Amino acid sequence: MNHNDTQSSGGNTAAPTDAEPIDTDEHGEASAETDTAGETDTEAADGTLTFSDSVAIETTPEDLWSTISDPVTLTECVPGAESIERVSERKYTVEITRGVSHLTVSLSGEAEFVEMNPPDTVVTSATAFDSKTGSDFDILAGMEIQPADDGGAELAYSAEVSISGGVGTMSPRLLRPIVNRDIKRYFENVKTVVEGE
Repeated sequence: MNHNDTQSSGGNTAAPTDAEPIDTDEHGEASAETDTAGETDTEAADGTLTFSDSVAIETTPEDLWSTISDPVTLTECVPGAESIERVSERKYTVEITRGVSHLTVSLSGEAEFVEMNPPDTVVTSATAFDSKTGSDFDILAGMEIQPADDGGAELAYSAEVSISGGVGTMSPRLLRPIVNRDIKRYFENVKTVVEGE
């Protein structure tokens, strides 16, 4: 993503002090997280981080679709989201603040729902820029609803994350658990919203 194409309203403001950093070990590297069954994390030759997993949700596939097909609800589930503004039916601008190791990044960008195939799949694309570190973030994520044996629903997801600029120079060993943490939290938030309805 070329950051000149993205409007940034908060990139130069002071970063909040409550942004959550990732735990690091005595060498400054991110602490490893325990792998879970079915979870797949890889790194492509170009440095793109890929993740896939699934989460069981106590609801019907139909009710889950009504949530994951709502751009406002899904965008609000993003960890660290501070403001969301609708640009068009499927496109939104977002402001996000997150801790990345010893850094706090203030991201300004856009999220777009590029595919919506009722009643089971959604594909989203997001781009964001942090002016403090000169970092670009590009994300492509897909979600698919699968019926569970107990009558509930399984939400399978995959994500490709590409980071360039200052944050992109960090070791993949450091970045992977940070990104993985936020992806997992995102889908935990989706689960909480759905099961709380």
